[in-house]
Amino acid sequence: MYIHHKLGLGFGGTVGLVLLLSMLAWQNMQILVNMERGQERVRQMREALLESRRHEKNFLLRQDEKWASLTREWMTRLGQMVRDEAALTSGAEHEAWHEIGDITQTYLDRFEALGQIPGQSWEERVIQSERQLVPLARQLHERFDARLATRQGKQEKHLAYTERLHTIFVILAILSAGITVLMLTRSILRSLKSGVQFSRQIASGNLTATIDHIPKDEIGILLHAMQQMGRELHRLDETNLRSQARRLALSALLESSLEPLSLQKQLEVALQIVLTVPFLRLEHRGAIFLADEQDGTLRMMASVGLTPENERSCQTVRPGWCLCGRAALEKRLLHVQNADGQHENRYDGMADHGHYCLPIVSRGRVLAVMNLYLDPAHVKTAEEEAFLANVGFTLAGILERKRLEERMQHLAHHDILTSLPNRVLFAEHLTHALTQATRGQEPLALMLIDLDHFKEVNDTLGHAAGDQVLITSTQRIRVCLRASDLVARMGGDEFAVILSDLADPAAAGRVAGKIVQSVSQPIEVAGDQVVVGASIGIALFPTHGADGDALMANADMAMYTVKEHGRNGFRYFEKADRKNR
Repeated sequence: MYIHHKLGLGFGGTVGLVLLLSMLAWQNMQILVNMERGQERVRQMREALLESRRHEKNFLLRQDEKWASLTREWMTRLGQMVRDEAALTSGAEHEAWHEIGDITQTYLDRFEALGQIPGQSWEERVIQSERQLVPLARQLHERFDARLATRQGKQEKHLAYTERLHTIFVILAILSAGITVLMLTRSILRSLKSGVQFSRQIASGNLTATIDHIPKDEIGILLHAMQQMGRELHRLDETNLRSQARRLALSALLESSLEPLSLQKQLEVALQIVLTVPFLRLEHRGAIFLADEQDGTLRMMASVGLTPENERSCQTVRPGWCLCGRAALEKRLLHVQNADGQHENRYDGMADHGHYCLPIVSRGRVLAVMNLYLDPAHVKTAEEEAFLANVGFTLAGILERKRLEERMQHLAHHDILTSLPNRVLFAEHLTHALTQATRGQEPLALMLIDLDHFKEVNDTLGHAAGDQVLITSTQRIRVCLRASDLVARMGGDEFAVILSDLADPAAAGRVAGKIVQSVSQPIEVAGDQVVVGASIGIALFPTHGADGDALMANADMAMYTVKEHGRNGFRYFEKADRKNR
């Protein structure tokens, strides 16, 4: 039986309070919506800044005007968003947005000036960007964070105020309803008690609260609506938390790429970041495999939580083999629930599990594969797939940048033709080797090698033939050395070798003899037989010098003594060599 026949006029007061509470709730909802929109505009500005920075990095990397144009477009859009926000505010808030607008314009002006400087190399542009643009970008991030924190603080204060106000009206409504409840049956009292308990749980922040008993009357309709509202609020709260987690994870990946980390350390940090994203529901286990640029073989570069059996069986994976190799070959995200026949890498005692295998692809080329472990019953979601796709896109850009940095570092310290260390890197190795030899009281030998008759090859057969002779001679010298020895190209046809940890000084002569014999063998170049020799000067530490400069000078004098006495041989430094020079 419906209760409105029993409530009469006494229920009118309660209805009035409920209507007033509803009106206040609607007004509060409008205020909260406006506050949330303001926060969302700040987030959009921050994302516009990140998008501009991404295009700027692409411009610096590829020197393509298309990326410069996109950078200007996003910074201009950001500036307009800031001006629009300043127009909506007043007082100190208006001044703050005005300052942000000035920083944004300064950033755009400096970017334009950076692109107009003629004759700049890529490295110089990167340095200028780090000096002039990165500090401004950090200022903008800090200002956006400050504005977002201010608005969130106002929202929290408003929520606290409205919660107190609503509590007062709820108490008034409950008191009014309490007078009316005296006229109702025990079943109605039970329903009202359930409603009060639910209201208190919602007011305390427990959005997962439920009502045990909902009667089929007006109160039941109200309780049902309240329960639906609680469920909807809970759903919205979870969605907001997941969205924040996605943004934080991607921001952390981008921030880590700005740190001076090695490629391996960068991959380890990236793996840890992804494994800590809460809504992915991953096991704290995973690995990242780097793809070989020549044959595409995957080699484990970073891992977390893997067993020793995992580490051994998955050190290398060829394309198309097991899940990681299949993901690399197909260039798409793979999700597998159970350790079934697709797991071709297996070991005894392997527990059942699932996987996300994410290929990291750039311009159609697989750079790496991220392997994440799941509960075998895990069901994939579109949200997870979208987030992992963003992770793959972000890591692709980071890997491209890291590989470019490593290539530049290699070119700065190695000879382009032979890939041997150059004079700069050789000097660093020599200093380190002398420090080790001094500490351990161990003998060390420095050899300078000059190819005999090399100029004649260049003059008669051309520089291409000369390059082939240099490459072949480099290979022959390397064969005569141990893995711990170092050979470098000092320039032209001159090489230097460091022999550490020698059994005796005569060992250097034996190595030099092997090199002379190997280098002097005929070399076939474009159908011609070319014969060059090797003149080698040897200086021993500490007998012939206590530092690198002395050893180099004495080995050089010994080498020229060999050349003056017929070439194609070796000689230990002697004092007479100094007189000859």
